[in-house]
Amino acid sequence: MDREKHRETRYAGLAGGLTGCITRFICQPLDVLKIRLQLQVEPIRSGSSHSKYRSIAQSVACIYREEGLLAFWKGHNPAQVLSLVYGVAQFSFYERFNRVLRELPLLDGHDQARQFVCGACSGSFAALTIMPLDVIRTRLVSQDPGRGYQNALQGLGQIYRHEGVRGLYRGVGPAMLQIAPLAGGQFMFYNLFGTVVKRLEGLSPEAQLPSGELFVCGGLAGLCTKLLVYPLDLTKKRLQIQGFAQSRQTFGQHFVCRHMLHCLVQVGRFEGVRGLYKGLLPSLLKAGCTSAFYFTIYDTLLLLFNSERSFR
Repeated sequence: MDREKHRETRYAGLAGGLTGCITRFICQPLDVLKIRLQLQVEPIRSGSSHSKYRSIAQSVACIYREEGLLAFWKGHNPAQVLSLVYGVAQFSFYERFNRVLRELPLLDGHDQARQFVCGACSGSFAALTIMPLDVIRTRLVSQDPGRGYQNALQGLGQIYRHEGVRGLYRGVGPAMLQIAPLAGGQFMFYNLFGTVVKRLEGLSPEAQLPSGELFVCGGLAGLCTKLLVYPLDLTKKRLQIQGFAQSRQTFGQHFVCRHMLHCLVQVGRFEGVRGLYKGLLPSLLKAGCTSAFYFTIYDTLLLLFNSERSFR
């Protein structure tokens, strides 16, 4: 039995890692667009002549015209490693923790609460693990062509040399605050939507939903949770570029802040409440697509691995 549990956890980690890589490649252009809009201090609207990015369509055209098609995959290498490590850490920890909590009498009959706690804990552990990769990914996406870091490894070395360990963990405060409700909410909403669909179709709780329905459930889960924590995501990105102004000369005014609360206050004061939701549309598209692909591919791969094991 212990060997079977170990094997299940190993397959969960493998499926999670592969899922992260595939999903990241598909959704990377939306991530680049989201980060560019999040970091812009100037207003994002059509009538703003002094803003570099003024709308989704104009931003896509501007990035393509100035930097080419490959610009939409800037920071892709550290992002892939990030997704691989995050996927393995999150899903393997989730499966382990979920099995432990199933045996707790306190959570008996409270499946949604258990899934939220498991998702929150696994997401927090994974986010802390990949934080330096998130920092370098943000900087590679947001730097001027020809300036900044040549690649992720050189960038990580530069950050550590000039900014220390603190530089590698810039934005860790809002990251940890948002990841618990974000990861926990994703698992909770995903399982909740899946349960509703199964009941509507008259299926048993153990039944496997088709890929299309898994895609919809995952997408809705991503949209619901992202709306709740978006200002913290924007704050994290703004903190991650502190001390990086010299490599961002063509993106307009550089945002300066000292810590998370100062960042939130500064954005609210000078950019308004709407400023806290800059880049929301591509972020929601990314969240929906990422969650949809993530859960669909993950469940499909896990089912495939387990079915192959049963035939041996």
